[in-house]
Amino acid sequence: MSLRPASANWFELLVMRDDLAEAMKVLASSRRVELQSHGEAKAPMLMPECRELLEEFDELERLYRHHWPAPVHHEPDERDEPYDMLQDALGRLRRWATEARDIVEHLERLTERGNDQELLLRMLRDAETLPDLAQFSQAGPMLESGLFLLGSGDWPDSTPGTVITQRVALPAQRFLMAVGLPDEMSALEQQLHAQRARRLILPPDLPPQAAEAEAVMRERLSETRRQMDDAREALRTLHERFDIADAIADALFVRWYVNSVPELSATEHFAWISGWTSDTDGEELQTLLAEVGVKGLVQLTAAPPGFEAPLLLKNPRWMRPFELFTEMLGVPSAGEADPTRVVAIATPLMFGYMFGDVGHGAVLLLAGFMLRRRYPPLRLLIYGGVMSILFGFAFGSVFALETLIQPLWIHPLEQPVLILFLPMAGGAVLLLVGMCLDALQAYWQRKGRYWWETGAGLVLCYLALLGSIMEPRLLWLALGGAVWFVAGHALVSSERRFAAAGSAAVEFLESMLQLIVNTISFVRVGAFALAHAGLSMAVVGLADAAGPLFVAGIILLLGNALIIALEGLVVSIQTTRLVLFEFFIRFLHAEGRPFRPLAPLITTPPPKHRRQQ
Repeated sequence: MSLRPASANWFELLVMRDDLAEAMKVLASSRRVELQSHGEAKAPMLMPECRELLEEFDELERLYRHHWPAPVHHEPDERDEPYDMLQDALGRLRRWATEARDIVEHLERLTERGNDQELLLRMLRDAETLPDLAQFSQAGPMLESGLFLLGSGDWPDSTPGTVITQRVALPAQRFLMAVGLPDEMSALEQQLHAQRARRLILPPDLPPQAAEAEAVMRERLSETRRQMDDAREALRTLHERFDIADAIADALFVRWYVNSVPELSATEHFAWISGWTSDTDGEELQTLLAEVGVKGLVQLTAAPPGFEAPLLLKNPRWMRPFELFTEMLGVPSAGEADPTRVVAIATPLMFGYMFGDVGHGAVLLLAGFMLRRRYPPLRLLIYGGVMSILFGFAFGSVFALETLIQPLWIHPLEQPVLILFLPMAGGAVLLLVGMCLDALQAYWQRKGRYWWETGAGLVLCYLALLGSIMEPRLLWLALGGAVWFVAGHALVSSERRFAAAGSAAVEFLESMLQLIVNTISFVRVGAFALAHAGLSMAVVGLADAAGPLFVAGIILLLGNALIIALEGLVVSIQTTRLVLFEFFIRFLHAEGRPFRPLAPLITTPPPKHRRQQ
């Protein structure tokens, strides 16, 4: 297994022109292809006419998308080109819009009326006191009344002139009833509109008492809903009549197709698709095309001159979730190492050490297993949970209780110095691995001699400083590493060697200070392990002091939930920080070009054409 990222392969696919749309669907669903056009015989005629029609579809979608059914495609009797699919779909949508326009406008008026009636019904039902509704709604001829649903702002601080108001505060809404001169009511409405308030129409024929008015409003709301159901049923009839679900699916597919596909090399009967693929031999793409009946020939060839290949991270299946850490910075270039294999070992160890508890780890393991398909990054919880369980046995902790099992190693709070020192030693090993990867990258980039003349001195000094903790005489070796680093930079410099030596000395001090700080940063792993143990002890102490067993159980349950939620988040952040800012900066620049596969249409499976009805 190589530590270097792999280059994607250049592929070329020859298909029948009629199969082009279906072939694009297959390539997108495979997530193994990045398109890049190449060739002289372009086919721009596939796109301009479609774009003009798509502008019309976009406008129809803007006006009516909330009234359309979910897109559903049907199996075709024959395959057509995207332009024919879109023309047929848009024809059906035009005819639907012509007949549905009045129904949609009527439904929208009914919806607005029903929303107002629901709000009024809620106010009539829940308000403690209301004025005489008949007199309020029929105020005049000199006065004007108004009912306002307030937005997220506060109650108005003041009202214009002689306007009389009554506030109606409900748990979820606030209403303001106002009576005043027309000019003053207009000024009040403008003031409330700035606070995102909305004026409601209070029917003038409501009974004066709230209870009686509520019964009347309930009947009117029921009638409004019945009319809305009739309008929706009329729309459903039109949907079925013009097969709108299929038309929308066709139009969405063509829009995806036009936005995703670059210019293609094509003739009257054939199309040539080219680009990059993560398929190593082309057999997977060939098989996928054959399964849906697309007659095509996939060929892997050398990339055309001047084309930069995207890079792929090649790791065992179980390590792939850890590629997330590398991808936070980008993709390693061809001369850089992919650190995923190291990260896949280091991050679960750090996480489990900081979060060592059998019960907490089991919860994380279960959560990761249940959510791994819906939220793929949460697969990392599986590995973190396993290591938390193992360290939980080592520390003798189960759901914060240290009396259920004996520790296989120690309780963290019994030997805090050791708990702090071990992660720092592990961090030093991780930093040395990063420096070794830097040396390996120098070899790949044909800079191995330069690294031995310069960077090797920094590694020697760091190793000697670590060893001097046990053997102080190694400090002389550290001094030798410093001289090696400075002298090496001076020797490789073609001119002004004294200036180069001075710059190298400053660089050495900065790099060594950074290494020392990075090493000490790993103490936080032990600190969080102690914090986890301390918080667990506090939760258990509160439960013991609670008295009754039932109350103690609740405290223990809530305390463990708090530890899992709070510390799980904090420990995840700290693990990520140590990887990105202590380990990766030793060697990783992430200057490679990422592989961006053609994205499939998300809203519905790429549709197929249905004959015009």
